[in-house]
This record gives sequence, C-alpha cells and structure tokens, in this order.
Amino acid sequence: MDVDGAPCKHPRAVWLRVLFLAMAVLTAGVAYAQAPPASFFAGRSNDELRALARDPKNDVLLRRGAATKLVITLADDRAFDDAEAAGREFAKNVDALAIRHIVAVRRRSHVHVVALLALGVTLAFALAALSLAAAHGSLAAALPAVRRVAPVFLFFLGYMGLVGGGMAESYENSSSLPFALFAAFMLPLVVIFRVWSAVGSPALAARSLRGIAAVAATLALGFLVVEQVNPAYLEGFGL
Repeated sequence: MDVDGAPCKHPRAVWLRVLFLAMAVLTAGVAYAQAPPASFFAGRSNDELRALARDPKNDVLLRRGAATKLVITLADDRAFDDAEAAGREFAKNVDALAIRHIVAVRRRSHVHVVALLALGVTLAFALAALSLAAAHGSLAAALPAVRRVAPVFLFFLGYMGLVGGGMAESYENSSSLPFALFAAFMLPLVVIFRVWSAVGSPALAARSLRGIAAVAATLALGFLVVEQVNPAYLEGFGL
C-alpha cells in the first residue's frame, strides 16, 4: 500500500511492462529500417514487381512494397481491372492506400471525361454563336463590351496567377504552375464568354444557360489543368 492507501504496483510488473514496450519499439524500428525505399522499385516493369511480390523468399516488407507499387502503377495506367485483380491477389500483403488509389483514379477518369465534355460543349455553343454574329455583321459591336470589362478581368487573372501562385510557392511541395496555367488558359475563355454574352439573346433563360455553361467550363478547365500538372493536388477531393 502507498501513503494514500492505494495498492502499489509490484516493481517487477512495472519493469516488465517497460521491457515489453522497449522491445515493441525496437521491433518496429528494425522493420522500418528493413523496408526498401521507393527508389528501389522505380523503373521496374509490372512483371518484375509481380515477381518480387510473389517470391516467398523475399522479405515481407519487400513483397508488400512491390505489391503496392504494382497496384498503383496499374491504376495510373488506367488498367483498372488488372489493378483490382492484383489487389485481390495480394490482398493479405498490400497497403490499403493502393486499393483506395484504384477507386480514386477510376473516379478521376470519369470526372476527366465529364470535364472534357463540359468544356467542349460550352466552347462549341459559344463559337457557334460568335460565328452566327459574325455572319450577321454584329460581332464588331460586341468589342466595346469586352473593352469595358477587360481591366477587371486582367486584374483578377493577374492576381490569381501571381498572388495565388506566390502563396502556393510558400507551402512545402507546392507549385505556382497550376495558378499560372489556369490564368493563361482562362484569359481567352473570358473573352469568348463576354463576346457571347454581348451577341447572345438578352432573355433571362438564355442568360442563365450561358452563366451555367461558363461556370461549368471554368470548373472543367481548373480540373484539367491541375490533373495535368500534379494529380496529387486532387487527392483532397477524393480524386
């Protein structure tokens, strides 16, 4: 009993717990030290990775790393059926991150198609309206509308590309390239949308549809730019 009347743990039991904890930490450290670095799998073919993952003579961490790399590589190559088959084959020794990666990349591929359709359809309608206006000789009348809003758009796009990009650069492993590219590609879109608005129908329904199309095209462009620069930025959105 201690001075407060509470039962006192036996010193031997305390030391045994400390010993077991130290052994667990040591075992985890040794296992981590034996895990091959990512560079070990770089440049290896899918067949080589599969052979490494299957060979029972290899260390369990080596087989796990090879299986994980194989599944991720197949998913990145859009070979989703093969990636899922590999995930099932090595289900007992593959990182759960690789399985989630298959789902994310498959979902991203669907969003990619939707983004291309949204951007393509919007541009098709906009360019058709501009062509029709040019055929009727009313396209030149829309240029003053573009000049009136040009300073605002240039300021916004410049601010986004420079300030947004600068803020991104201040974070570790981030890049200003997505902001710069988005601003560069958005500039001609803004001009097209503004001219389309000037030559299009002033009816509320037509204006609403143009606004929805412009928003969809802007979101699609942002996604496509980020996807090309670094898809890792999309992981926070489940893509």
